Amino acid sequence: MNMPGWLPALVSLNGEPGKVFAMLYGIFHADFHCTALRFKGLPVWWDRRVVDPPYEEGFWHLITRKDYGTGERLLDFRRAERLPWGGPTISNCGDGCVKVWDYEERDRRIRTYLWLEPHDYVVILEKKTMRKGTIAFLVTAFHVDGKQGREDLERKYQKRQA
Repeated sequence: MNMPGWLPALVSLNGEPGKVFAMLYGIFHADFHCTALRFKGLPVWWDRRVVDPPYEEGFWHLITRKDYGTGERLLDFRRAERLPWGGPTISNCGDGCVKVWDYEERDRRIRTYLWLEPHDYVVILEKKTMRKGTIAFLVTAFHVDGKQGREDLERKYQKRQA
C-alpha cells in the first residue's frame, strides 16, 4: 500500500496530554488557519466556536469521537495521529487515490465524502451558502476503523448522487 507523496507521516501522540493537544493544534492551525485551503475552488471553513477552551469545535471534531455511553467527546488516537492528513486530502482531492462523491444523508443534507480508501481515512464536507458565497464546510475527518465502517462508506459511494 503505497503512500501518496503529498500525504504527511502520522504524528506521535506520546507525551504529556497538554503538550500533545498543543502540538496537534499547531498542525491544525498551520493547515487550516494559515493556508487558503480550498475544495474545488470553494474556501474551506470549519466550526470556529470555542465551547471547550482553548480550541475551536472544528479542531475537536478532527481528533475526538463521541462516546455514546457518556455523551462526551474523547480523544481518538487513530483519528488524532492522522490529523496532518486532513488538509492535504482536501487539497489533493483530484488525485486518483481519493474517492470523491456527494451523498444525500437521511436528514436530506448533501455531504461530500473524500475517502482515501487504501489508507482508511475520510474527510466529510458540506457545501453551504453564506453571505459571502458558497463554502465547503468541514464536518469531520476520521480513520475508518473496521469492516462495518468501510462497508458503510462503500454503500454511500454506491448510492452517491449522479
